[in-house]
Amino acid sequence: MAELSKKAVRTVNWALDRFYNAKDLKAPKSIEDFRVPNVLARELPLKENRVLLMSDVALEHLRRMVSAIHEADAFDGLANYSDVYSACKGVLAELISNGQRPDDANELLALMRTRISSAIDERTFAVPIVGVVLKGIDCVDLGMVQIVPASVDYLDAAGVNHTHADVENTIKRTRARYWLVGTTKGTPDVAEDKFRSQAELAVGMLAITAAAMYEDGAEAFRLGLAMSPEEAHGVAGWFSWSGQSKSLTSHFKAPHGQELELSAELLQRVRESGVFDKALSIFESTRRSPLEEAIAKAVYWYADAQREQVPVMKLVKYWSCSETFFSADNKDVARALSAGVAAVLVFGHFRFVPEGEYAKIKQRVTKLYDHRSRALHGASHHHVSSRETADLSQCTAWMLLNMISFAEQGYTRVEQVKEQCERLDRLMKANK
Repeated sequence: MAELSKKAVRTVNWALDRFYNAKDLKAPKSIEDFRVPNVLARELPLKENRVLLMSDVALEHLRRMVSAIHEADAFDGLANYSDVYSACKGVLAELISNGQRPDDANELLALMRTRISSAIDERTFAVPIVGVVLKGIDCVDLGMVQIVPASVDYLDAAGVNHTHADVENTIKRTRARYWLVGTTKGTPDVAEDKFRSQAELAVGMLAITAAAMYEDGAEAFRLGLAMSPEEAHGVAGWFSWSGQSKSLTSHFKAPHGQELELSAELLQRVRESGVFDKALSIFESTRRSPLEEAIAKAVYWYADAQREQVPVMKLVKYWSCSETFFSADNKDVARALSAGVAAVLVFGHFRFVPEGEYAKIKQRVTKLYDHRSRALHGASHHHVSSRETADLSQCTAWMLLNMISFAEQGYTRVEQVKEQCERLDRLMKANK
């Protein structure tokens, strides 16, 4: 497995030293200490039912360590960001429980590898495929995957223990006639992602073949995997088993996402600033100013992005919101976006980001926009994490709220906002 570069070692060592600062790791004294944002992410569970709460600073140092290790590909692509985060947090919690700490970044990585290596295995997946039928053949080999009839007989032939799972009932519930079966290696989430990637490419090739052969191209076909409720048009059910245990695991996925609870108190808070009602008036207007038109377009893309299932496409669509305001002239778009988004978040009506973090937010925005460029210009599609889409979704929401507030204050043109952002960016550079 890859080792950390000298730069990564320095980054982890720096963050590790600061993570152990006593004032940033505190034992809660009352229930009030738990009434803080994102409390579950802050908890470090220790032995004997003890717990420490991480401050914002400690959380940031933890994320620095995880990002440096993840970006170094220290697990050869067999573990994802979430796996690395869980392992790092778990190792640190165990060491703190014992009154210990790693000597340096390399010892921390070695301890994390012990944890993660136990979760890495070859995993086989059997997922319903829709839109195909086998005629006169028992199976179809598609490189690393194959299409087979969905049946208990297949599991028996593969030597899979399924006595604890009601396979027949799951097949009926999902109306599965055929499975797409394939084997990949990694932690459970990574193996699943790898399988999905290979399977979707194989299904895509089937669609291309059909489109080339039939008069109406691909319009007459609807080929896909039923791994999500959206694809299955209901609860999705599929199976997997590891190379070591050969014990069947059943997977069921209901529609994802939590429900947004709307209460009188929440609605009052939403409407206090007037921005929400201003936005509604923009959407209902038949005569919008250029800035209001840009706001309406951006909100459309935001609504579409938050429904999107694929992380990389989610990121691209969130970026469409910001591009509506800051890329009209197509000149040095990355610089215009980083300066524009940072200036709006720091100096807008709602000051979501402290002035002292201006350079930091610009750097973060630039990195996330580079991910967008890699997707659209380099066709990359596995380089975006859920943490990054979550960060971008929040930054974009903050930016949009400020844009709506600018319209409420009398701004009518996108250029007015851009001019102010560029002026503020020059001032921040001059005051470095």
